[in-house]
Amino acid sequence: MTGTGLGAILFGPCVTSILGIIVLIFQAILLAHGGLTTLGANCFSMAIAGPIISWILYKLLQKANVNKRVCIFVAAFLGDLFTYCVTAVQMALAHHADTTFGAAVGKFLLVFAPTQVPLALIEGVITVLIIMGLETYAKPELRAIGYLKEGK
Repeated sequence: MTGTGLGAILFGPCVTSILGIIVLIFQAILLAHGGLTTLGANCFSMAIAGPIISWILYKLLQKANVNKRVCIFVAAFLGDLFTYCVTAVQMALAHHADTTFGAAVGKFLLVFAPTQVPLALIEGVITVLIIMGLETYAKPELRAIGYLKEGK
């Protein structure tokens, strides 16, 4: 789970991308998770592509007058899944010597699906619950960051 859907909904994709890149740098240096050699690919898929898709989906669904909780869930769910679709394309670009690029993308998507679809569902639910909690206990702060408009 990335949490970038929540960040993008609350702060926008630019702030979330910067925060995501900082987290990925610390993760690569301190935890050796992903490492420095894959930092650029990880930053693009998890800190740039995911937040942008989450934010776009959230805004489009809001304009279509979709229920707010559904907007949040779909944005977090598909934003998370999109990061792994981008990762599958990146992996296919690096490892498609024995097959076509399209087949390699399909194979990597198939490998990611069993673990990432349930995690994305969980992330969507958790994001909705977090925002519900924030709307209950942190209205002044949500107004201060521009998430809630005055009078709501």
